[in-house]
Amino acid sequence: MDGFGARLKAARKMAGMSQQKLADATQNLITKQAISKYEKGKMYPASDILIAISKTLGVKTGYFYRQSQVELTGLEFRKKSRLSKRDENRVKYQTLDFLERFIEIESVMGQQTAFINPLRDTIVENQDGVEGASMRLREAWGLGIAPVSNLMELLEDKGIRILEVDLPEEFDGLSAWAKEIPVITVNKNHDLVRKRLTIVHELAHLMLTFGDCRDGDLEKLCHKFAGAFLIPKEKMIEEIGPRRSKITFLELKKLKGIYGLSLMALMVRARNLGIINDFSYRRFFILANKMGWRSGKTEEPGHYVGREYANRFKQLVSWAVAEEIITMSKGAELMNVGLSKFRKEFQIAA
Repeated sequence: MDGFGARLKAARKMAGMSQQKLADATQNLITKQAISKYEKGKMYPASDILIAISKTLGVKTGYFYRQSQVELTGLEFRKKSRLSKRDENRVKYQTLDFLERFIEIESVMGQQTAFINPLRDTIVENQDGVEGASMRLREAWGLGIAPVSNLMELLEDKGIRILEVDLPEEFDGLSAWAKEIPVITVNKNHDLVRKRLTIVHELAHLMLTFGDCRDGDLEKLCHKFAGAFLIPKEKMIEEIGPRRSKITFLELKKLKGIYGLSLMALMVRARNLGIINDFSYRRFFILANKMGWRSGKTEEPGHYVGREYANRFKQLVSWAVAEEIITMSKGAELMNVGLSKFRKEFQIAA
């Protein structure tokens, strides 16, 4: 498969299309057989055909000629993921495309951010290991035990690239590496508290070394790390005490608003720390199931007052355009939007 063919296949996978669906979407301007030949490098499309393919797949024509050697490693979907193979390919190739564009603008601007892992030699096997690792990371990043307000921005500052993708409810997130560059991809359709838990869960996959444990146990340790990082043990006990027989919704909603964890995640955290017993835990989740909170059919009480956004990529493109380091057309290509839309959003102020 040549360079153009590989790019065409990747763009098709990003769009979640088979060769036949792509042919059908172009009103049969091209055939499935022609697409197969394009992807194998046995034939190349004329300019009008290429434009039609680009519009159908939602990419710029320049995408097909972008020079890149980005490869993802360490990419694994969760063992209990219900995501279809088609959607798995979509998120994989969308993540690759995003990294290619991100690395390109970083290179143009000379603004590469190196990732340093403070937990590189940390092995986690149990709850105590989770608590210790989460606090070491907080100390290394100068966070103390305070709430983390914009998790995405924090991780971007530390050299982790963050991408939000439009995928079905079943997809939570994934983490991977492009050589020494870590990336976390999350579902843009989830609420903020779910995104935050997913991001730190994936952060655990990137940063921690796990002892000899099964896949299911590993996932549980990542979840425990996420809870411990978002609300440290000292803060949890300070807020609700070391032992409780019952907890009110008023208390849980307060913690949700400050620390950005769902009521369900907070109750899991309370049980992991031994603040509540198994009976109280089960009683809460019986109610959560009955009310439809766990399935997502209804929204649980409480509101997180913080914000989450990953802006570094867009800021670098804006900087490059403002200083005329790249053209408006190149900026639109990097952002993968039309030129008129790009001009409107990136209008020069002064």
